[in-house]
Amino acid sequence: MCLVVASGGLWVGCSSAPVTAPDRDREPKNAFRQLAHLEVSSDRLFQAVVDQADAVGYSHQLEMQSDLADPLQPADFTRIKQSFEGSLKVMLFELAPANFWEQHLAEYYTGTISLEEAQTLVDDYEPQVLNPSSRVQGLLRGFVADRLPNLLPVVRARSQSFEISSVTMVPTLLPGDQVILNRAAYQAVAPQRGDIILYRYPDEEGKLFVHRVVGLPGDRIEIRRQVLSVNDEPVSEPYAQHTDSPMERGNVRDHLGPMIVPPDSYFLLGDNREESVDSRFLGTISKASILGQIVFLYWSVDPNIRSPRWERLNQPVH
Repeated sequence: MCLVVASGGLWVGCSSAPVTAPDRDREPKNAFRQLAHLEVSSDRLFQAVVDQADAVGYSHQLEMQSDLADPLQPADFTRIKQSFEGSLKVMLFELAPANFWEQHLAEYYTGTISLEEAQTLVDDYEPQVLNPSSRVQGLLRGFVADRLPNLLPVVRARSQSFEISSVTMVPTLLPGDQVILNRAAYQAVAPQRGDIILYRYPDEEGKLFVHRVVGLPGDRIEIRRQVLSVNDEPVSEPYAQHTDSPMERGNVRDHLGPMIVPPDSYFLLGDNREESVDSRFLGTISKASILGQIVFLYWSVDPNIRSPRWERLNQPVH
């Protein structure tokens, strides 16, 4: 089993063979699914992944890549490890396809133990968990060793890590924040108001932008003296930052519309309103241009003083 730090990103799993989705026509019998559900819902499978991860190597790589003004202290590594584990939970479990781990774990049990043994382990699950040498413990170790190396890259491909470099989303996102993007966020559902997304502007340069969704297809958008209204209702925006007084009418920064968001398109604004080039200037953005939703902040360094912003680590992005 191998879970290592990858240069330029967070983590990759070592894989020796391609993985295909389990055969849905051969659904494991109920006892196998029940045992798999217990292992996933109790976070025992997640803890098994954490136990194999190289948190120390990850911390040292962050330290080197961040060019910190001062070396990290022992207590700092504990905080980084906590954020590392939080990131693993998000990337490998929260962003995994529905029932991904339960399905693969149940398939493993189906090929390893009998239905009768699976039912016995379900019925005797709590005592089994407390015994380090129990059958349940051994089966989970076998799954981690035999199946996990090939499954990790499948789930890891659904996310991406990158660093925020602009002030357009201050105070929600600061330059030097490193975040996780859910690349699969909009495969089955549409963006919602409030989502913070990464998108590629559809021109010859294809520049990447990070902004917040404030208008959905068919919404009536209007801005008057910096106040956003959606469908003729003023919007409360506690996340927005204004650093300048409203300009006179005619300036699209503070006065816009009314306008209707076209089908399959979205109206986007930066939280740092006076420092953001967004849909007020670029126009609405089609769903096809959206690359994913930013969901988690795992590391942050103040670029001016080269010091970690410890209070920002290990938190969801809203």
